[in-house]
Amino acid sequence: MADEPELLKAVLAAPDEDGPRLDYARWCDAQPDAAWNARAELIRLQLDTAGLDPTNPAVHGNRRRINTLLDTFRSTWAQPLAAWVDDVQFLRGFVGLVKLSAQSFVGHADDILARAPVQHLDLAQVRDVDEALADSPALGNIRSLRMDRGGLHDVHVQLLAASAHAANLRWLSLAHNHLTLATAESLAASPHLGKLEFADFLGNPFDPSEQLGLDSGVVVASWMPPEAQDLEARYGTLRWLHREPPVHRFEG
Repeated sequence: MADEPELLKAVLAAPDEDGPRLDYARWCDAQPDAAWNARAELIRLQLDTAGLDPTNPAVHGNRRRINTLLDTFRSTWAQPLAAWVDDVQFLRGFVGLVKLSAQSFVGHADDILARAPVQHLDLAQVRDVDEALADSPALGNIRSLRMDRGGLHDVHVQLLAASAHAANLRWLSLAHNHLTLATAESLAASPHLGKLEFADFLGNPFDPSEQLGLDSGVVVASWMPPEAQDLEARYGTLRWLHREPPVHRFEG
């Protein structure tokens, strides 16, 4: 059997595939340490749960066991990233989401991405390094990005929209900043954001998103600001303007 660094390298090279993660789990099974054995269980449980319908009765039991494992071993498993991140979330058995300052990501992205298949970022203090962030090739690994409550203005998001490194973004949260129609225009006009499916403008001076009228969870009406209608008239259908409940998941 391959050793741990080689198995981790295979996970990092194919983050969307289950096979390398299951190979890693088999290696964990063979170790004499309880933390490694528990890691194998976490990998399998999270992979199994990700493939289930949320209404499946097995989901609740799986999540309860996952939470028990994380309560016991989370700090041990996250230790390789502890020097650079403020918080982590395990997805499909590995750290997939990290919360940290934008400066830490810009300065240590290579270290972080060499240790975990991170595809989701929750960034603070983006204004401090906005140009360096937009210029970072590490953004190419990122599927979802949260930059809430960062005091951002249009120019900060315009830098991101102009970055070819942001081409794999599917999910973008910009809630509670200082953004106007100019930000929506930059996202719509970007030649790089064709994969973007969701953008959250909640709490900004301007929110171009489709609004839904719900009755007992059923959509009974929808409407869009005229400015958003104009964007689609000029740029074609923009999936990130539209809403299909629920829209709260921070995953790719």
